[in-house]
Amino acid sequence: MTDPTVARIIAIICEHFDTGDTEVSAATDFESLEFDSLVLVELAVILTNEFGVEVTDEELANGRTVGESAAIVARKSAALAR
Repeated sequence: MTDPTVARIIAIICEHFDTGDTEVSAATDFESLEFDSLVLVELAVILTNEFGVEVTDEELANGRTVGESAAIVARKSAALAR
């Protein structure tokens, strides 16, 4: 079963960006999607708006994969809920 945060991020990526023939999963890295720094900025803004927690392009670049990005969102959401 896919984590709902991962599933939503995958849906966002597929809705907003051209992923070509690449199948997007939790293990997909942004390099394989050919996401440059500007795309990561745009994705960070979308994720911030979608999940209500601040996500930066630097965090996404450091995370490198969809799954790691979901972990960042989940960690920030949990901290916000405290």
